[in-house]
Amino acid sequence: MMTPETIAGIAAAENGLVTLDGLDGLAITFTPQAAAETGRRLIAAAEVAASQPRDERSGD
Repeated sequence: MMTPETIAGIAAAENGLVTLDGLDGLAITFTPQAAAETGRRLIAAAEVAASQPRDERSGD
């Protein structure tokens, strides 16, 4: 399993698109609609993950 990231990415709006930059060179560009849906899906997954037990070997 990959080490989970503990630092949030940085989102910005530019020229009618949404960019998401993260560590290790992560960079992605979304349409506004795709960014909004991705945000909803991330929040839903985060809520589920927060209620699950963690394997301490998988990082912080």
